[in-house]
Amino acid sequence: MRQSIPEGEASGASLATAHLSAEGRRVVRALGTLVKRAESPEITAVLTSPHPASVQTAELFAERVDYLGVVEAVPALAGGVPAEVVMQPILARGGTVLVVAEEPLLSDLGAFVVSRPSFPQLMHAQISVLEDRKPAWRLRPGDLARQLLLLA
Repeated sequence: MRQSIPEGEASGASLATAHLSAEGRRVVRALGTLVKRAESPEITAVLTSPHPASVQTAELFAERVDYLGVVEAVPALAGGVPAEVVMQPILARGGTVLVVAEEPLLSDLGAFVVSRPSFPQLMHAQISVLEDRKPAWRLRPGDLARQLLLLA
């Protein structure tokens, strides 16, 4: 999941300090409600970039889907670390892991997981789901239901 809409995005505020905007909070809550109603698999871990907007996105979403575990901030998800290094310990966890971060890291992680040279960039608050290292579905702000995740 890409972090939701941060404050000051238009002004170029730093990811390291930006918090979620009111719209960003509204959007992530709505998506969490949709995912819960869709009876998606139970999330077994929530990992997030340490950036404030990512942490807020992860916490709000986790609350909406009734995730009761710890939301873990992972420094490598802040960017600058190769996807294969970031993903190895995540894949080793097994289960259903929610990763909340920012682009371009998320599309790099997606490309690594599905063994493709590229992966479509996610819009703010978009959820892209991979099952057994294959594209499954996506949910974007404004969608009323899950859509197939199609890769070229």
